[in-house]
Amino acid sequence: MTIVEFLNARLDEDERASRAVPVGSRGRERALAEVAAKRGIVRGYTEAHDASMRIVDPSAPVPNVGGDPWSELLAWRLAVKYLASVYRGHPAYDRSWEE
Repeated sequence: MTIVEFLNARLDEDERASRAVPVGSRGRERALAEVAAKRGIVRGYTEAHDASMRIVDPSAPVPNVGGDPWSELLAWRLAVKYLASVYRGHPAYDRSWEE
């Protein structure tokens, strides 16, 4: 399981739990907004990763985001690692993501 797959699964769980709370309950909308924000970070990392792969394989069908894709990828990777660390106690968490 990759860190992206792991995070998407945890975010799916968080979203289901938040949606199970009655509308208007304290914190429900904030929790759903937080899930959406985290999904945006994961998506940014995935796009940066795909852009960096264009350097390795120029024929890869990925968008060209401009700038230095390696630096951008490293920044997104750090953000994704911080997001995953919240779920450190989960059995599917991979300690190698902390390196």
